[in-house]
Amino acid sequence: MADNFQDKNSNGAEITADKTYAAIDLGSNSFHMAVASSTESHLQMIDKLREPVRLGAGLDKKNNITAKTMQRALDCLSMFNQRLRDVPLHQIRAVGTNTLRRARNSEEFNTAAVETLGIPIEIISGREEARLIYTGVTYGIRDDKKRLVIDIGGGSTEFIAGTGNTATIMESVNMGCVSANTRWFDNSKKPHRQFEKAIAQARLETRAIVPEYLKHNWDICIGSSGTIKAAERILQSFNPDEKGISRESLTELIEKICKKGPDVLDGISTVGEDRRAVILGGLSVLMAAFESLDIKHMQVSHSALREGVIIDLAGDSLNDHVRRNAVTDMQRRFQVDVDQAARVFETAESMFQTSISHWNLDPKRDWAALRSACHLHEVGLSVAHVQYHKHGEYLLRHADMLGFSRNDQEFIAALVRNHRRKIDKTATQSMRKSEQSRYYKLLVLLRLSTLFHRTRHSGSTPPVTMAPSDSVIALNISTDWLDKHPLTRAELEGEIDTLSAFGFHLKLNPGIS
Repeated sequence: MADNFQDKNSNGAEITADKTYAAIDLGSNSFHMAVASSTESHLQMIDKLREPVRLGAGLDKKNNITAKTMQRALDCLSMFNQRLRDVPLHQIRAVGTNTLRRARNSEEFNTAAVETLGIPIEIISGREEARLIYTGVTYGIRDDKKRLVIDIGGGSTEFIAGTGNTATIMESVNMGCVSANTRWFDNSKKPHRQFEKAIAQARLETRAIVPEYLKHNWDICIGSSGTIKAAERILQSFNPDEKGISRESLTELIEKICKKGPDVLDGISTVGEDRRAVILGGLSVLMAAFESLDIKHMQVSHSALREGVIIDLAGDSLNDHVRRNAVTDMQRRFQVDVDQAARVFETAESMFQTSISHWNLDPKRDWAALRSACHLHEVGLSVAHVQYHKHGEYLLRHADMLGFSRNDQEFIAALVRNHRRKIDKTATQSMRKSEQSRYYKLLVLLRLSTLFHRTRHSGSTPPVTMAPSDSVIALNISTDWLDKHPLTRAELEGEIDTLSAFGFHLKLNPGIS
């Protein structure tokens, strides 16, 4: 399958930093970096780097990244950082996948990574990883054919079904080339039994998802990432006319390895030593996918997760659309009062606009976080009214929300947790100091907005303006209105004490009666 990204800037257009985007994919086997330039019509790939870090093989028995592996990973990021020095930080995105989802000390690694890269690692869910892979694989396609995309990584395999550029079914299964290789293969000269066990286990892992994918009736099957690209190159070394991967040729390859041993692959120059080290595990997962889904032929894409990340990064409106849909889905699923959510957001947005310059808020990122928190602040009511802010926090931390990284969800969940009642400091313990600063500013806006809309009627909200400074928040509000609404007055006065504990001084300035 042709790569839909253009390599290099073939039309001679000048590449400038403000049009350059970079994505880093911290996979379980390899770390990848891609740099692309944006033109009026498309993205052009201008650089790619890959390092076989083997993060997935560097977890100890307690699922902690070992010190040696962590240092190897940070050394890789340091090399990547040299290439990224001319790319604006807000146009770089680094995502972590299966191993960082599993690692118990991922926050420790993230803290060190921030010092190296200048940006945090966004740990994404399996379904979000699947969505981004499909975005990268189908970039530039202009048809409505049904597709099945399979991406075999080091620790997980993503299965995505979609039509045209839109993914409709997304699953991530905990099996990959590194994990399968570590569990089943031991450098045996004749790994016949090892292949049998590995394929059987992989088929067992996919059994629950197979029926839904078979109903999709895809027109084209596409594979992406290292294992599948390596498999195609291996097949081409035996048959130069091989295009893509057929079930027949894959079966013959595995039979050849079982009969002659893994050494049969040693002379293949197009597959590096680091890939050969995990290829048997990868081939077993690939064979299981072919058998489970009755795949006859698979095209091979040279675009995958990192390209999908760049597309999302360069096309803010696309990513924003995905996040809005995720919020709407949560509202529907948990029967949120959307009118109340809209009222709260309208007030919060008004306050946000007057606070941007004084509090140095990001008009895109911070606004989007506040918007999501406003629209989902009552999501916990579907569980119970008592302590619903705590129920909401739990749902938002653990829900699968496309377009959001785990970091994003935890930030919004913390806002929802503290939008009412006593502020729980533990909600921000894992945040960096810079994140805590923006968190408390947005929390002030959310708390005040929900407070003004407790009666749940549009007409009951007073004319109020906000004048923030570094630590003082002046609310200009009608004295007459406050006199007629003693409950709101009491809550505002209580808020003065609550916010003062976090360095904010709320002042009620009497307005025109």
